[in-house]
Amino acid sequence: MLQVLTATEKQPVKQQTKKLFRVKEEVMKAPTCYTDRLVENIRQTCRFDWMMIEQVKLGDDLVHYVLVGPKGVFLIQLNRTPAPVHMTNRECRTETSMGWKQVYPHPVTELERMTKQVRSRLKKECNQAIPVYSFLIFPETERLKLERIKANCGDSFALVDQVISKTNLETLTEPLVKQIAYYCSERQVHK
Repeated sequence: MLQVLTATEKQPVKQQTKKLFRVKEEVMKAPTCYTDRLVENIRQTCRFDWMMIEQVKLGDDLVHYVLVGPKGVFLIQLNRTPAPVHMTNRECRTETSMGWKQVYPHPVTELERMTKQVRSRLKKECNQAIPVYSFLIFPETERLKLERIKANCGDSFALVDQVISKTNLETLTEPLVKQIAYYCSERQVHK
């Protein structure tokens, strides 16, 4: 079963409605958050010995989701830009009311730097090389255009499930998965 360590406590949404002679408080369905959407996409693939930790601070970087399992460590970074995004291997641009604006530093370069840093930290912690994969997800963008990008980028969490399904190697043992999950949970930032 996929275990999820969230950083925020989920509160039910309540709404007051007026009845004939009294005010009644009803619990409404909470809006779905990114954690729920991600879990919905990966729960069939990541069933056994998987842990997902939300909001992990590794070094200077805050990783939105860390998914640890027998196939490796998967870092999921969210970019909440609502504007259309055009990204190539050299430049990243977002559309504004004044035209296209360059984004510095390039999100994929930052993602690769963060992945290398996490890889070296986990190698030092576990005394062996750990396979680390990273994703850049744009869940709120109107339009995402990718050209010549080798990194795992997309606009939905279905990409995460596809890459995990394609990964055939199961190199991490259960004690090692628990050690990495504990290491990440110690660095979780609670809101």
